[in-house]
Amino acid sequence: MGRERAVVIGAGPAGLAAARQFKLYGIDPLVYECDEPGGLLLNACSVINYPGAPEGISGRELASLFPLPGRIALNEVTCLFRENSLYHIESETGVTTALAVIVASGTVPREIAVPGVADDYIHYGVSKLAGSSGGSAAVIGGGDAALDYAMSLSSGYTVNVYARGDFSKAVPHLLNKVRKIRKITLHPGSLPKNSFSEELVVVAAGRTARVDFISEKLLSSPPADGSFHMCGDCRNGIYRQTAIAVGNGVKAAMETAGYLKKMETGK
Repeated sequence: MGRERAVVIGAGPAGLAAARQFKLYGIDPLVYECDEPGGLLLNACSVINYPGAPEGISGRELASLFPLPGRIALNEVTCLFRENSLYHIESETGVTTALAVIVASGTVPREIAVPGVADDYIHYGVSKLAGSSGGSAAVIGGGDAALDYAMSLSSGYTVNVYARGDFSKAVPHLLNKVRKIRKITLHPGSLPKNSFSEELVVVAAGRTARVDFISEKLLSSPPADGSFHMCGDCRNGIYRQTAIAVGNGVKAAMETAGYLKKMETGK
């Protein structure tokens, strides 16, 4: 069983920002990531509201600008609880204890049944499809994520975007941009009922916080001493923006550093 001062769970924008801020305080956290550093940012075709990139920047390019933490464990955390002032982090490779934890675990997609398409052929993101091409692709969803996915896919496919309702929830700037791309066709109120003719189906039907590994006690009564923080998409609901996640991560690390200093020096 390893013993850490601080652990960060998740290496998306919030987790990476927290790890970077920790470094400024001389703290070398252990960061867990179950997939690829960068999180959902890797799916973004264009981030248009991040300070310093007024003309927009691809999510993957922006993610590459985030410094990687010195120690990163590419393992999924399966359980997190606190006992006797120590956090216990169980992962695929063992158990680690820590004085403080920042949870930046992000979200998981809401999975849906797609008529005529086996579950194994349904995608819930486009980061793994980079560089692929074919005839046509279907995107299911009427929000910003669906439109952004369509933009990414349009470099290699003709894209049909199907929504149960209209696209009124999408950011107007993004919607106007998509409407100018000839390879993308929007289909409001016309989700196919029987099957899809497209060879590729991507679903953007919403996401939920990935917090299933956190003990009920921690979720319902989180410690108020500064040792435990949730930040980024796992706590921000519909406000899943990179700039917000980064701010969350920095603030969480600053408060955690204060807690560790008080615990270790009494000041």
